[in-house]
Amino acid sequence: MPDLTSINAIETLISTLAGSHESATVKADIAIAGTALSLLASTLIPSLAPSVDVTGIDAAVTKIVTGISDLRAAVAPAPAQTAEAVANA
Repeated sequence: MPDLTSINAIETLISTLAGSHESATVKADIAIAGTALSLLASTLIPSLAPSVDVTGIDAAVTKIVTGISDLRAAVAPAPAQTAEAVANA
């Protein structure tokens, strides 16, 4: 089974939320944790519960996390608006 796309979406969301405060070490740690979780989930879940649709769950979780990322982007102020608000304060 290939990597779970939901894990990649979660990694992207964490990186987006961390923004410029995230160091290269933290990014590497997130990638390692994501890879480990993806491998664990894609091998362990089918063995323990063969009737579980891992692909379907992965797709649904990906949609949820991508939706959260889209929502965050939609409500985040534009950089120009933030600078203007600070200048006018």
